[in-house]
Amino acid sequence: MLQWKINLLDNGCVVTQDGEYLGTWESDDNDHPSFTPDGESEVLFFDVFIGSLCNRIEEWRKTNSTV
Repeated sequence: MLQWKINLLDNGCVVTQDGEYLGTWESDDNDHPSFTPDGESEVLFFDVFIGSLCNRIEEWRKTNSTV
């Protein structure tokens, strides 16, 4: 089990605390992170801070969960 609800891994993967794969992340030239959901080709969220991006991903996951 991972430490945070949303984890940005070094290999570019975004996963939940339980290891559920959500998509990918990357940083721009200014180290601002963005998130692209699994199966999509366009960035869904961009933020200045990693923590803020993770919070947005978690809220998105809650509203888009089929569970």
